[in-house]
Amino acid sequence: MSTFLQALKHLPSRILIVVLPFLLMGLVEYLERGSYVELHRWVLSHPLSMVLAYFVVGTLYLFLIAATGRYRLSFWLLCIVLLPLAAISGSKLKAIGAPYYPWDLFFNNQIVEYRAFLKGFLSINIMGTILAFLLIVALLFYLTPILKKRIAFTWIERGMYGVIAIVLAISLYMDKPIPFMNLYGIYTVPWDQTITYDENGYLYSSVKMLGFLNVSKPAGYSKKAINSILAQIPENKVASDKKPNIIVMLGESFMDPTQMSTITFSRDPIPNLHKLQKTFTSGYMLSPQFGGSTANVEFEVLSGNSMRFFGQSPDKILPYIQYMNHGVDSLASIATRQGYTATSINPFFSYFFDSRKVYKHFGFSRFIASEFFPNDFEGPNYADRAVVKKIIEETEKSSGPDFVFANTMENHHPYKPGKFAQNTIAVTGNISSESKGILETYAQGISGTDKALQTLVDYYSKKDEPTIILFFGDHFPFFENDYKVYRDAKYVLPNDPDLYTKTHYTPFLIWNNFLPADQEKRDLKLSPAFLGPKLLHMAGIQGSYYTDYLYGLSQKIPVIPPSEMWASYGIKESDLANYELLQYDNLFGSRYGYEAKGFKDTIVQPAYILGYGDPVITKVLLSEHTLKVTGTPFYSSCNVYIDGQSFKSNFDGEDTLYVDLSDTANPLLEADKTHQVEVRIYDDKKMKIGQSNFYPLPAS
Repeated sequence: MSTFLQALKHLPSRILIVVLPFLLMGLVEYLERGSYVELHRWVLSHPLSMVLAYFVVGTLYLFLIAATGRYRLSFWLLCIVLLPLAAISGSKLKAIGAPYYPWDLFFNNQIVEYRAFLKGFLSINIMGTILAFLLIVALLFYLTPILKKRIAFTWIERGMYGVIAIVLAISLYMDKPIPFMNLYGIYTVPWDQTITYDENGYLYSSVKMLGFLNVSKPAGYSKKAINSILAQIPENKVASDKKPNIIVMLGESFMDPTQMSTITFSRDPIPNLHKLQKTFTSGYMLSPQFGGSTANVEFEVLSGNSMRFFGQSPDKILPYIQYMNHGVDSLASIATRQGYTATSINPFFSYFFDSRKVYKHFGFSRFIASEFFPNDFEGPNYADRAVVKKIIEETEKSSGPDFVFANTMENHHPYKPGKFAQNTIAVTGNISSESKGILETYAQGISGTDKALQTLVDYYSKKDEPTIILFFGDHFPFFENDYKVYRDAKYVLPNDPDLYTKTHYTPFLIWNNFLPADQEKRDLKLSPAFLGPKLLHMAGIQGSYYTDYLYGLSQKIPVIPPSEMWASYGIKESDLANYELLQYDNLFGSRYGYEAKGFKDTIVQPAYILGYGDPVITKVLLSEHTLKVTGTPFYSSCNVYIDGQSFKSNFDGEDTLYVDLSDTANPLLEADKTHQVEVRIYDDKKMKIGQSNFYPLPAS
């Protein structure tokens, strides 16, 4: 009987072991979201994710109890670790639209002012919630008669807790032996981890992201090893003192469909590219991606780093999100150091692939995203002609040479019929009607890209200013599950030994208006990481030690396939050992190479801006029931706010926003009060990315 009473006596502490992790989980997820409303929304919309978040805290709590034998100390230790991380993550999310990822902590190299973030985040409500939580737990621990006495856990009980914690930890991280993700239908969104965190919660998402920290140091990495490699790199001497405009244009999902010999197009979808390929440097690039993850191809082209060194599953890795947390030398920063203005243009949301952060860390001076584009669409996406217009605008604005990197989006997946107003290219051949419709839509999309390329060529052909243009396709289009359209067109055969090369070689072209014709070569095959060094060499621009090394390597090994194909390409692991060491040094190591060459801390441009800077209101006019707000630069993404309240407004496409005050959707203005008018720019996630001055609207 005494044993039973003894067990009952300690029952409250065992119940707390179950309850306290739930309460701490709630506080952590609240801090991540910054409001009770958002926490409530998450709990209702993703209850299973909440359970997994609870398991994360519970696992850590059981492990600490097993290690210390003290449940109160274990809980306080857990609070000391989790609450600051949650507050930092919530503050970062509020400030720049991205949570605090594990790699931010592990690599400790993000250029971010966390103290400033926290200062703007820790409101009275948040501080009050934290203090109330800690006070209630303290009162529970130290003033409750049954709980304030120290309770000894037996070694058997501690061992049980340890075993449970280990099984749960492995399952949460590896999804086995308990397949939580499959059981609960949980998934991650690699290209936008903010969605993953929003849906799956901060705690569970952070556990799933830990796998990206598994970056192994190459054998022999040291400062001495890097300096030894640097000493062996012959400098790529510049043959000309010209500084031409350098334009790099990425064609979204751009491949050459005329290579499908069993089908016929009523007209060539890409006649301009085919014509240019016969005269200028051109060939095929072995893309590391298929059907998506454009950012990984960008990463190679801009930085010269290779996806081939990220293990056997590069499709699961997006360096833009996981590893671009500090200045990484690129074509942009190389050009900037030589007096260029470096601009990135992407007609998609500025938060996608963490682009705002990435282009800053690549050394660009400006990033023009879709929030700063005019309403010029072809199908559901911005037209490629709009991208070309932006490229031309940027090169015309600056007095010196320009480096411009531009994406296109017109040809983005999906390709179902009806995407465009009209398909003007017919497909014939022994193929299903579904595949025929997809190919016709695809042909229409790349036809727009081809016309955009020709527009660029035509424009700079007439300019005296020397210009060189690199155009390339990032990857093959997806075309439905299991290569459906490719198989339907007999382009990919059953058990095709050439499946990889057939679906990864995309066209590239290097056009220029100043080099003699005998310098050009056709039918080249290169890896995307070698395109930048090739471009700099042709442009006569001094590269870096890294691009000099890569240019030399590309002369011996022009294409680097996945590691399992190295033998068939005559590549030995030792051939790429120095490349891997240099890449590790740039991304994860001490950046000895950057330091030796004197540009370690000069890659990121202090004057980097998103779009064209904050809008400026120059005039506000109230006429009857219409408010006219004039200023510059304005876009369709601009919103009028009066006294901090949002007002529905319309943009005239030039410099004026109109607010219809008779519209019932807009709040009423008090006639006897002076109001403050402002213009804000928000992205698609409601993150403020632009803020105008305040302009007074006097009382009427």
